[in-house]
Amino acid sequence: MKIFSYLFIKRTRAHLLKIRSTLLFLIIGFFIFYIPIRVIYDYNEVSVREIKYEKRELSSSLYGFRIAFISDIQADHYTDEKRLSNYLNKINSLNPDLILIAGDLITTGPDYIELSAREVGKLKAKYGVYSCVGDHDNWAYRNDYVRSLTEVKSALNYYSIQMIDNNIKEINVDSAKIAITFITNTYVETVSQNILDSLSSNNVGNFKIFLTHQPQPRLIESGLNNGFDLFLAGHTHGGQITFVFPFVQLSPTMFETSYIRGDFWFDSMLMIINRGLGMSLAPLRYNSTPEITLIVLKNSK
Repeated sequence: MKIFSYLFIKRTRAHLLKIRSTLLFLIIGFFIFYIPIRVIYDYNEVSVREIKYEKRELSSSLYGFRIAFISDIQADHYTDEKRLSNYLNKINSLNPDLILIAGDLITTGPDYIELSAREVGKLKAKYGVYSCVGDHDNWAYRNDYVRSLTEVKSALNYYSIQMIDNNIKEINVDSAKIAITFITNTYVETVSQNILDSLSSNNVGNFKIFLTHQPQPRLIESGLNNGFDLFLAGHTHGGQITFVFPFVQLSPTMFETSYIRGDFWFDSMLMIINRGLGMSLAPLRYNSTPEITLIVLKNSK
């Protein structure tokens, strides 16, 4: 009897080992093919994500108002003219009324300032194109942050694009007013609490937007406490390199923030984190397709 039991166990164990080896081979084979295909896809494709934002007693002037929100264009050797043009043409095809950018127009070095500004200058929106300051906008010249940001702003301004640094921009849409608070909070410059409080509390638009580069908790808290409708940020690249497992997505960005991509509600304030287009540290994206967010305003009944 013991001999039969031993033989049965031995056969079962051998069979299980064979199944495990086969599954391991299939998994490895899948990823050998999937990873490069996904990297190529994420380099060449652009996802358009439409969000309908409903607000009670929204001014009738803002019914159907379309805001295209993007971030982290980061012109460089990898995000060249062709890639930029494909991305920006898709934005124009959405016919936005307003275009907002959460900073990072270049990656590093001065060579791509003009290219980025010229391409972004082709964007078209009835009520303009505006950007806040991003981390990389300070890094065109090593350790000369003032010169870097000055040249980026100047190049954008030449093409009628405003990069606004800690200020409020009010846009009149017939009888309604959209007020956008631009907050500069980067690795180079951290906005003081006094400036943050002053700008946040002085935004008195019918529709209030908080635009910044990094989704920092104290900025989110300021937006929430001052009754903003939208909080818009980028910086994360949607994780840029993300490993997807059942019930969890792992990315190096998790060490910096839990707000990596998508939408987050704080009472009636919607925070949107845009995945952007460009890349940093590694010249690739994996499971993080470049994104354009189209926000359409609706009246909530």
